[in-house]
Amino acid sequence: MTTRLPRIAVSVALLLCLTAIPSHEPLTAEDRPRIVAIGDIHGAYDEFTRLLQQVGLVDDRHRWSGGSAILVQTGDMIDRGARVREVWDLLMTLERQADAAGGQVVVLLGNHETMNLMREVRDVGPGTYASFADGESEDRRQEAYRAYAKLSRDRIAALGHAPPNLRTEEEWMAIHPLGFVEYLEAIGPKGRYGRWLRSKPVVARVGDAIFMHGGIDPDLAPPTLEDINEQARREIQTFDDFHRHLVDRKVILPFFTFGESLAAAQLELAAWVERLQPGPPAPGRRPPVLESRDRDHLNLLLNILNVGTWSIVNPNGPVWFRGFARWPPEEGRSKVMGLLDQYSVSHFVVGHTILSTQLVGRPHLRDLVVAGEERITARFGARVFLIDTGMVFSQNRGGRASALEIEDDRITAVYLDERIPLVDPATTPSR
Repeated sequence: MTTRLPRIAVSVALLLCLTAIPSHEPLTAEDRPRIVAIGDIHGAYDEFTRLLQQVGLVDDRHRWSGGSAILVQTGDMIDRGARVREVWDLLMTLERQADAAGGQVVVLLGNHETMNLMREVRDVGPGTYASFADGESEDRRQEAYRAYAKLSRDRIAALGHAPPNLRTEEEWMAIHPLGFVEYLEAIGPKGRYGRWLRSKPVVARVGDAIFMHGGIDPDLAPPTLEDINEQARREIQTFDDFHRHLVDRKVILPFFTFGESLAAAQLELAAWVERLQPGPPAPGRRPPVLESRDRDHLNLLLNILNVGTWSIVNPNGPVWFRGFARWPPEEGRSKVMGLLDQYSVSHFVVGHTILSTQLVGRPHLRDLVVAGEERITARFGARVFLIDTGMVFSQNRGGRASALEIEDDRITAVYLDERIPLVDPATTPSR
């Protein structure tokens, strides 16, 4: 998802700047209710609901039964599995029910949510698209292809050559299944699920722990947790502004993906660069003048082509970082303690990384991995808990549905068939 800025556009970038969005207070919990954290779901609805029942947060009709407990979902609800829409609907319902009962559901964004909000949908499964299809989906798909074909012809006429990756009707239909158009609309800024996801943070402090999807690279750690959330919100808003703007200027169509939008932006910027290059000297020739609306246009193009620096795309950003799972013991303990001191908490709880997938070249992890099945893992003196245990792979690749339960000073790994204490009052590390 990275790209390089055309060299000649750098001079244009010096003339442009972006405004910031005001910050908000981070999520907190001042008392000490029971906290249950669940990592990557990836559309595994059946396993997710059974797990919620196992930890006593829902009844047999999937209604909130957790009282004042707090459920934290650390992102990656979506992609891979087929029942994403049902996972979303359940979490949205549980938010309301928990609030009415004096509890709370805290939903965080993972890398798959931020990818989808930016229309990077390469990991969306066919079952997810199918769940958004209805009796009019084929007509919508045909209409979308006709709009795509017309835009391609118009761009060829305007630019003098075909856009990159121009697809035949057969090719286009193959990568735009029934429900595709509806799905992108549903997760867009005005869609039901898109509005809900855009209201969610990347990181939350609940009790004495920080919950997030990936982790915090010490070299990129901002002064406050809300700085992380604010930057992610600003980046998602910037992409939304970019996409809407290019649709309004008829450069792209509403259902364009991230890759298609980026390719169109690159072509558009190249056309502007050519337009702004000074021609041969001539008496009375004036340099091109940018109007305000054109400056805004270039601003968005330049910012989106610099997307590789954004926190929600950066491999060391908060939704992608894997250091908590990969660091050797001594190095990691020192870095983690520095972060805990900086943010005045006792633990990190993160998803994103299935530990057994990180073994190559990291022999220090081998003792942490249980052969044949995934486990919640405590690292660095139980300062970090890795809770992605491959729930969506529980049927065929050794994954397991799991939850981390924090109650008083006890921290327990909960599975569908067992509970394993990780920390109890006698062994809790002191600060």
